[in-house]
Amino acid sequence: MGGGPSSAQKAAQKQTLQNAQQEGQLASSSADKFNGLYGDVNPFYTSEMNHGLPFYSNLTDFNSGTTAQAYNPAKAAFLRNSSTMGTLPSGFRAGGMNDINEAQAHDFDNSLVNNMFANYQAKQAGAAGKTGLMQVVNPAAFYGGSTSAAGSGMQPLQPAANPTMGLIGGIAGAAAQHIPF
Repeated sequence: MGGGPSSAQKAAQKQTLQNAQQEGQLASSSADKFNGLYGDVNPFYTSEMNHGLPFYSNLTDFNSGTTAQAYNPAKAAFLRNSSTMGTLPSGFRAGGMNDINEAQAHDFDNSLVNNMFANYQAKQAGAAGKTGLMQVVNPAAFYGGSTSAAGSGMQPLQPAANPTMGLIGGIAGAAAQHIPF
């Protein structure tokens, strides 16, 4: 009356291996999706990490950047209005332009340090994004379940206990206790 793996053990092992195969297929599909997303966002994070804000040069260009463009209408309006005033006192137009230029320089200087910090933060965000991508595309997250399931499914099956042998052993043990030695 030899024992071997029971039909339930064989069925369980077969189901475990099928589950591991399905988990592996799902892992492969998920990895493909994440790799596609990685390809989409990696260039953005790389650029942000290496270059910072894409419009940083506009923020730091005194002559034609954002601040200069914001003051252009005021300069044009002053020149337009002062041209219709006829003869002006000596230095009036130069003084007016100087006042506008000083205000522009003051605003530019006040925003410059903040713009530098914003650029640095953008570079840090790019680096953090790349770190996040490295965690997302780690294949261990996808294949860990299928690997462990397949590992347990590949374990050798143990023979099932034979209930008849237990009964015979129990009877023999009880009989041995009643034999005087």
